[in-house]
Amino acid sequence: CLFTEETNYMDSPSPFGIKMADRISGKPLHIDISDLPMRKGVTTNRNKFVLGPSGSGKSFFMNHLVRQYYEQGTHVVLVDTGNSYQGLCEMINRKTGGKDGIYYTYTDESPISFNPFFTEDKVFDIEKRESIKTLLLTLWKKDNEPATRAEEVALSNAVSLYIGKLKEESDIVPCFNTFYEFVGTEYRKVLEEKKVREKDFDIDGFLNVLEPYYKGGEYDYLLNSDKELDLLHKRFIVFEIDSIKDHQILFPVTTIIIMELFINKMRRLKGIRKMIVIEEAWKAIASANMASYIKYLYKTVRKFFGEAVVVTQEVEDII
Repeated sequence: CLFTEETNYMDSPSPFGIKMADRISGKPLHIDISDLPMRKGVTTNRNKFVLGPSGSGKSFFMNHLVRQYYEQGTHVVLVDTGNSYQGLCEMINRKTGGKDGIYYTYTDESPISFNPFFTEDKVFDIEKRESIKTLLLTLWKKDNEPATRAEEVALSNAVSLYIGKLKEESDIVPCFNTFYEFVGTEYRKVLEEKKVREKDFDIDGFLNVLEPYYKGGEYDYLLNSDKELDLLHKRFIVFEIDSIKDHQILFPVTTIIIMELFINKMRRLKGIRKMIVIEEAWKAIASANMASYIKYLYKTVRKFFGEAVVVTQEVEDII
């Protein structure tokens, strides 16, 4: 009863796939677990989950899978807890001469930093503008303090006018510092001309709350990275969030950056496969902000040639 008398595993006819091996015969196999099941009507999307207890080989398998997907042209974004992909990321970084294999982690010597205002091609589409606004609102307001419609409109206008200024004046360095200065000077005059009341948009309160992120402040490194990295065209990016998952400031900012990055890739890179992998999902989506992004992602990723993968030890994480 233990013999495989009917047939051995067969290679997938699809050109895309991963290399595995028949565990009985050791025969190499080419398996497509993304496109072929959809073409056959077995599934309606490419999303996956990897489930198993600690030490069962989840991360080992995922390293094997994402490396082969990357080598076939896929854009891979990983949200990791535990440095499972550091070795692979460093290998890709060396192999590409630093052009790919971007590893974000937080240490006291090298704190995590971004520049949400930088784009290589100076294209600020609706998603990019909305993500900047959401980021600013997250820094400004507490979780239990929703922004009013007037505040959202005022902030959207500030972002749009600042972006317009960036396009007109190429000598301005796009970063949070110059945005903060713009709001405190030019945008203040715009509000005065429009006679916007303080109760509708308290500009002094806004500047006061966001001062720690301006130069000289406690978190002045966070949104003013001088590395001109446009992550849209980087094909292998790892965010190691284990050291910041309980940080009230760094974690919300990082999660918004991650989701904005992948959604931007999803919508702008047409005809290119994209994959987001979330390790230990319950840690990563503990915040309401991240959960709403994940829900949106799962609903739309299929239409944009993408797939979302959750790797976890707990069945409850995916039910």
